[in-house]
Amino acid sequence: MRRKLLALFLGTALLFGTMAGCGSAGKDGAGEGEVLGAKTGAVEFWNDKLNNTDQEAIDELMGSISSLSGVDVSCVAYPDTASYQTALQQSVTTADAPGLFTWWSGPQLMTLAGSGNLEDLTDIWDEYVVPNGVADSVKESLSLDGKVYAVPYSIIYNMIIYNKNVFADNGLEVPTTFDELLAVCEVLKSKGITPIALKNDGWAGFIWFQAMLAAYDPALYQGVCDGSIAYTDEKVVNVMHIWQDMIEKGYFSEPMQISDMDKSLANGTVAMMLEPNYECKTLTGDYGMEPEVDMSVFVVPPMNGGKSIIFFEIAPLCVAKGSDDKEAAKEVLKSWYTKDNQTVFTNVTGFLCTSQVVSENATANEMVRLTQDDSKYELMLRYYENTDDSIRDVALDELMKFETRAAGADDILPVIQQKADEVFGN
Repeated sequence: MRRKLLALFLGTALLFGTMAGCGSAGKDGAGEGEVLGAKTGAVEFWNDKLNNTDQEAIDELMGSISSLSGVDVSCVAYPDTASYQTALQQSVTTADAPGLFTWWSGPQLMTLAGSGNLEDLTDIWDEYVVPNGVADSVKESLSLDGKVYAVPYSIIYNMIIYNKNVFADNGLEVPTTFDELLAVCEVLKSKGITPIALKNDGWAGFIWFQAMLAAYDPALYQGVCDGSIAYTDEKVVNVMHIWQDMIEKGYFSEPMQISDMDKSLANGTVAMMLEPNYECKTLTGDYGMEPEVDMSVFVVPPMNGGKSIIFFEIAPLCVAKGSDDKEAAKEVLKSWYTKDNQTVFTNVTGFLCTSQVVSENATANEMVRLTQDDSKYELMLRYYENTDDSIRDVALDELMKFETRAAGADDILPVIQQKADEVFGN
């Protein structure tokens, strides 16, 4: 009953921010003797991730997890992020909170976990998540004080996607050190091929910023994110000058649209781009690049030895601690990462989250396979979620100026640090 009322009145409820109230009305209106929630195995899954997904596909996913878990799972997909955040924040402290809901990693997840409104999922993580092929190294980004408060709804990994034919035609091997990467760039540039594509989205300036810092020293990257190392630190300045030198030598394209990046990689006018695993599907479906024949991937190699860093973006899937549906939600999570359900999830969303699922794209599979090799690679949460958002927003503006050569490293770093000083109280 509650689900029907939510579906019927969703648009009106969102306008007035009263989704929690509609949920309560639905529960009160249950038929005589009907008990919703954990006792009958029903749970609502709130999110803002599936609002543009065909209803048939949503039904397929909900049907899969309902069948596997024995819990009736219904999807409540919000049409925009602002209304979703408002509705969730209004309801998360109440018994009417959704059993399952997606959130955001980084400070937003830590704030919600610190408020005491999230269920401890450590046991589920150890018994049902990692054994089903999710990289254990992403756990830290979902944990507070040693307890896991979310599991991944989706994980997106970023690596260098490269044109194998361009490499082969120019006698190039995949670089294993940063010096080798620079040598590859120099050869490509001398042949009239742009080595690396840059994205022109206003938020995308952090992609190579984080890659360069972590290639130099992963601890340097982490320190910048948490405020223990200044943006004007000598090592950060040094890294930025290395990057600036690469830009000035023509190793990067002018920032371009992602569609132009894909087209350029496919036709060989650009050799590499640092992008998420889902881009492999576009390169194959829209531009005809055959996985592991025309394209493959590698991780940005380190400058000073040690492990290479794979950056990931993660959307947390949480259980509201006070929800009447809490126990049913936990039962759902025990089946969420099974191969059968994740196969449906991958087909519906395009996200490949576990090593047990094999997608149709061999290069996307290769990305996930590399994340499992902790002898060579370390996973880190990307900059966008890993630092204070007010600092991040300043940094994104300044980094785009840097990438377009409107400002140099020595111009932008003090500006970002000024905001960091305000936030961290330095």
